[in-house]
Amino acid sequence: MATHLYKDFLEKKEVYKKNVNYWQQIIENLLLSENLGYSEYLSTNDGFGNEFCDGNPIFHFRINGSPRAVRIIQEEIEQSSVEFSAWLNRLELENETLEELVLSLELSHESALLAIELINAWVINNFAPQKMERYIDKIFSLKDLVFKVEASLQKQIA
Repeated sequence: MATHLYKDFLEKKEVYKKNVNYWQQIIENLLLSENLGYSEYLSTNDGFGNEFCDGNPIFHFRINGSPRAVRIIQEEIEQSSVEFSAWLNRLELENETLEELVLSLELSHESALLAIELINAWVINNFAPQKMERYIDKIFSLKDLVFKVEASLQKQIA
């Protein structure tokens, strides 16, 4: 069972903003210790100043001076379990190609920790794309194992 956060982020604009701030604080703390700067690379408004608040992306950034980027897609909470997926994507923007780690999740304490682990591997440890893909597979195997055991233990206690 996952401990979900910001459950009504798609329904209430103030909750959505708090949710964005949550990710911003995590990313800034992660990157600050490594002296890495970042900037946005996607448009999250309609061109008239109206912000899209659909969770895609809830947060995104690219490392300054690097083709590495991260996009976090946050889904509406529908499951009681930990919902999380990740993949690498190549994105063409104007005259530039970005290597993007895409994370799609229902936000919980558990999925946030998985996201931090993968962001750290991609951005801080600078895993090569093939190594990163293997690492994503490993994280998913461990995720399934850990959370299946946790669910089993929860049932035994109840």
